[in-house]
Amino acid sequence: MGNTVMDKNNFDGVRIGLALIVVFAHISALTQLGDFTHFESIFDANFAVKGFFAISGFLVSKSYLSSHHLTEYGEKRLRRIYPAYASAIILCLCIGLLTTTLSLSDFIKSPETLKYIIANLAFLNFLKPTLPGVFENNPLHALNGSLWTIKVEVMLYFCIPTIIYLTRKTGPNTTFFFVFIISIAWIYYFNIIYTGPKGEEIGRQFPGQLSYFASGVFCATNNTIEKYLKYISISSIILLFAIKNAYLKLIIDPIAYSSIVIYLSLHAFENLKFGRYGDISYGIYLYHFPIIQFLISSGVFQHNSWLGLTATFALTFAAALASWHLIEKPMLKRTSHYRVVAGA
Repeated sequence: MGNTVMDKNNFDGVRIGLALIVVFAHISALTQLGDFTHFESIFDANFAVKGFFAISGFLVSKSYLSSHHLTEYGEKRLRRIYPAYASAIILCLCIGLLTTTLSLSDFIKSPETLKYIIANLAFLNFLKPTLPGVFENNPLHALNGSLWTIKVEVMLYFCIPTIIYLTRKTGPNTTFFFVFIISIAWIYYFNIIYTGPKGEEIGRQFPGQLSYFASGVFCATNNTIEKYLKYISISSIILLFAIKNAYLKLIIDPIAYSSIVIYLSLHAFENLKFGRYGDISYGIYLYHFPIIQFLISSGVFQHNSWLGLTATFALTFAAALASWHLIEKPMLKRTSHYRVVAGA
């Protein structure tokens, strides 16, 4: 199944779709303009993020299984994730230089600027999401609120060797059940029992997203699950909307979201071959947030909301394509699936 999946390249189109959902959702949340309020009811960023984690579980487990040793697996993950991620931090710094209310000298010398660079390059975005004097008049001040998921993604990468080891020892079903329960227990505690601050935010951190990631791993390592995916996705989505019990929804939610995105990835967009343009979904996800914030700060959205939306997509796609060709692709090995598909 692995070779067929990678050859058909269905995952690229689905990931681009998920990335665009996040862009629309963030346009509404960041601009807080009436023209875009209906986006919130149409485009669910939470669904998109959960879908990303499920697809990541599927593909990253395939990557691990095709690696000859742990070092090779780690190198492949590092080459794929970090160059574009670091470029997103640099983009935010450049935007900060252009928009800060401080003098250029004060901005560069500010300890807050150094703290931003160090924290964000180390995936610790929550320690310093803002730059001094930047986006102070925007509804939200963060430079790139999308980066929190990359930290979780990296933590999930570290789980793969253990999950695959347990799968080989106890079987995919037992391993999935064990990992799934750990994740659900975390979400349950911080969303239902915990009464302290930021419970929901903590709940979505690691290992809260592990249930979605593990669902993807399960689909990749269980050879019989693919033929049931269609029925699992349909029945679980029906249950998700039909059941009102919050406890049951915690269990059904990861199964429903994961099964539908993986089913679509395996059986949709077979002839469109989005991968021939490169894997631009990652760039779309990384760069859109600071671009929206910059356009808000520059007054483009206030001047004309639809011009702002058009500029957002034009600049985001341009940044994603440039990132792929100039930064991401050159860092990948020649045998990488992404380079092979893009060169086909």
